[in-house]
Amino acid sequence: MPITKSTAALLAGAVAVLIALAGCASPGAGPASTASATPISGGTYTHAFSFPGVITSLDPPTLIFHEALQVVRGLTDSLVDQNPKTGEIVPWIATKWTVSDDAKTYTFTLRDGSTFADGTPIDAAAVKANFDRIQALGPKAIGAAPLLIGFTGTTVVNAKTVKFEFSQPSARFLQALTGAVFGLISPKDLAKAPTELAKGNYAGSGPFTLKSYNPQSEIDLDKRVGYNSASSLAKHTGDAYIDHLVFIEEGTPAKRADQVLSGEIQSASQIAYQDEARLTAGGATLLPLKIPGLTENLIINQKSFLGSEPKVRQALLAAIDTRTITKTVFGASYGAGTSPLGSNTPGYSDQSALIKYNPKKAKSLLDEAGWVPAADGIREKDGKKLTIRVPGIGAWGASNGDAAVLLQAELKEVGIDLPLDKSDPATQQALLASGSYEADKWQMTRADPSVLYAVWSSTHTSQGYALAQPGPLDDLLAKQESEIDPKDRAAASAKVQEYLIKNAWSIPLDDRAWTYAYNSTAHGLRADAETKLVFYDVWVDAK
Repeated sequence: MPITKSTAALLAGAVAVLIALAGCASPGAGPASTASATPISGGTYTHAFSFPGVITSLDPPTLIFHEALQVVRGLTDSLVDQNPKTGEIVPWIATKWTVSDDAKTYTFTLRDGSTFADGTPIDAAAVKANFDRIQALGPKAIGAAPLLIGFTGTTVVNAKTVKFEFSQPSARFLQALTGAVFGLISPKDLAKAPTELAKGNYAGSGPFTLKSYNPQSEIDLDKRVGYNSASSLAKHTGDAYIDHLVFIEEGTPAKRADQVLSGEIQSASQIAYQDEARLTAGGATLLPLKIPGLTENLIINQKSFLGSEPKVRQALLAAIDTRTITKTVFGASYGAGTSPLGSNTPGYSDQSALIKYNPKKAKSLLDEAGWVPAADGIREKDGKKLTIRVPGIGAWGASNGDAAVLLQAELKEVGIDLPLDKSDPATQQALLASGSYEADKWQMTRADPSVLYAVWSSTHTSQGYALAQPGPLDDLLAKQESEIDPKDRAAASAKVQEYLIKNAWSIPLDDRAWTYAYNSTAHGLRADAETKLVFYDVWVDAK
């Protein structure tokens, strides 16, 4: 790949920081079987997700949830991939690329012979058509749009060369392209109704095709015959080994563990730490991975009453004992939140000195702010209860529900009411759209600090749940997003993180991790650089 000054800086920075990520995620970097095992073609591989009902669409740029993105990863390929061991951006559909010195222009050369499942060539025109559609979707491309800030358009240079241009430096773009939100689908299907694309009714570029889609229970994929576009990180080329890839949804951690141990399924997501010992005792293997990106946060809605209550926000920081919650509910793979970013995210800055559990201080701050305890212990001011509404708090599976109960108890101790909301994802999105909340419990998986811009920019991207108001933070975010040199970008990002914590716009809860489990019938399983499983290389024992 031709290397420009900015390309070298981007890759060097990614390598330096992602080596640390690989230290956390190394179990996912290699195959899940012994190196001497010979892959077998055929059979069915089944994986269980943890959150029934969360997969409401299979349209790549509109996705934000981990589970849906893993399904779409089997249906679609991206221009580039990212090595989880080194952080290097490596070829996939694109064989080489150049980046302008100002990081405003990216030019990619596409591989020969790659096609979509309907036989349409994956050429520059097809790539442009995909990105033209994302531009047209605007905020509806909720997963992709925050990664395209300043994007002005795509140009077909020739059949095998495509150019992307930005109105401002976009050092994040190369890494962003590795994500499934930019998975390519056939241009013949791009004009279909959004409801059809959401059902997965399209020809993708990936190694599997959709057989059936029942988002409430099971999603079935078939091996695509004639596939020839594997990532350079894949362990083989050509068709996938397995004939069928099945995703089921099971919300009970204990049952997912039982299914892995019984051989009913090959692997499962979101293993509860309470089940880890019996899984390993039963011969299963655990895959614990720290997650880069925006860690679990309470993101303050700046348009709510909390926007003008800095002492209440600071009281929230002091009232929550994240170390006890994570240890009690999630186990050793998780850590306490020490920044808006996860600890293995490029540009992460430890803000733990500003985040101290101190309920006495929290009560004092609330007293100073004029919030007085009522007979039920919940504070009041001017006839208003001190209630913090968080859409979906307690709804995301058993472990998250347990964490929400503990969080509720800690806040009640200082006089803050946190009602548990177990509404479904559609209801939660409606609440967010209406602005009827004081905080949103949210996270984003991405190996780049640009997630901070996506959430806290006053331009209100499709994931701008902070509803941030114009102010000094915009200048700090602009500085972060304009820095090409990795060290300068990390320094700028550190200032953003410090500002968010000092002003208590972000209340970090935990340093997220995913623990997967697989049994002895599963082989070839690996995770990408953002901890999502890759199923192209998997195979199962013959029966």
